[in-house]
Amino acid sequence: MPDTHKLRIPAIALMKWRNIADLLAEVAAVPAATINMLEEEDMRVIGVSQGPDRPFEQDTLIKLKGGGKIYFAAVIQAREKLIVPDARQSDFWKTSDGAKAGYIAYAGVPVFYPDGDIFGSICLFDRKANTFEGPVLRLMEEFSEIITGHLSLIAKNTQLEDTLKEVRTLQGLIPICANCKKIRDDKGFWQKVEVYLEARSNARFTHGLCEECIQKLYGKEKWFREKDK
Repeated sequence: MPDTHKLRIPAIALMKWRNIADLLAEVAAVPAATINMLEEEDMRVIGVSQGPDRPFEQDTLIKLKGGGKIYFAAVIQAREKLIVPDARQSDFWKTSDGAKAGYIAYAGVPVFYPDGDIFGSICLFDRKANTFEGPVLRLMEEFSEIITGHLSLIAKNTQLEDTLKEVRTLQGLIPICANCKKIRDDKGFWQKVEVYLEARSNARFTHGLCEECIQKLYGKEKWFREKDK
């Protein structure tokens, strides 16, 4: 199985996630929604609603380490949803980056990889006090599970593509030396058969001797002739 934490997210998935952010912002009646992916120690915005009053642009990279108080950093660290109804009423959040930018209300839900590790978060931002009551949080949690399902499918497709690449590599005409049986690779280098195949498949070789070669090598040796007597 490929490393799910290093998946290349296809464009169709990113488009779907932007649509999810748009829909969330519309349903919640807030200025902006984002979907974010943890990228080592930073956070990348991979889906953002298209309204004019959004805090980040698509593909923005936000530094988390030493970057002040950031709403979604708390979601990632706690691996739990976070609701900030009014940052002005919180001694901690009133000096956060979001509050300083005018987004005084926030709702965030974590998104997980299929193996349970944290992938990122889904976030809502509002410029007025907001308790995010009603179906909004449930909808965010449903979308979080949908994205996890997408990640699982992407991982499986990546594994299938890698397998097909291995199969395709061993198809067609393979140049082999008529004398020593080495194989010429696509860069023109001659390699032993086992080296060539191990580099292009999951096969691993162990060595032995067939009956014909045993006879050629040791057939005239006295110890060999007498070993089965």
